[in-house]
Amino acid sequence: MVAVLVVVLAVSYRSLGSAETGTGSLTLPQPSPNVGESVPPFNVPSEEGGMFELPDEGAYVLAFFSTYNGQSNQARVGFEDLAEEYSDDGIEFAVVYVNSAPNDESIAYEVLQDRTGQLTSDYNVKRVPRLFLIEDGSVRLVQNGYYPENEEQLAEEIQALLESRGN
Repeated sequence: MVAVLVVVLAVSYRSLGSAETGTGSLTLPQPSPNVGESVPPFNVPSEEGGMFELPDEGAYVLAFFSTYNGQSNQARVGFEDLAEEYSDDGIEFAVVYVNSAPNDESIAYEVLQDRTGQLTSDYNVKRVPRLFLIEDGSVRLVQNGYYPENEEQLAEEIQALLESRGN
């Protein structure tokens, strides 16, 4: 009896659901903000002192990392290399640490901490690393997690952004 009920429910689900559920592969949209969407501007204290501002204009790479996360630690190396490479091209780099920030004074990017959880919420960070390339207040690229090709993809997108701006 249970087996018959399971079969009836499965057939009903596949035949009466939407095209996505009928295939058995439910695809959900990526969490906002996503490519083409606006990002919330913010001001937060920087670990180096002073304030960091993400305004509606300019080009920024904003990443969310955790010092306790292996993928964040892998991504950090490439992120730092890109921050050094593009530091003179008008691209601002910043990392929001969702826990304690590393104590390294040679870092080539702004180090921020989300002490209230507001940035993590505003940028819908459910897991780290999560990275955004932002141009004039709009998301140009989102990377979730760390994969070896992420650094190359980010570099290509930064280069395209610079070319579109005449740099």
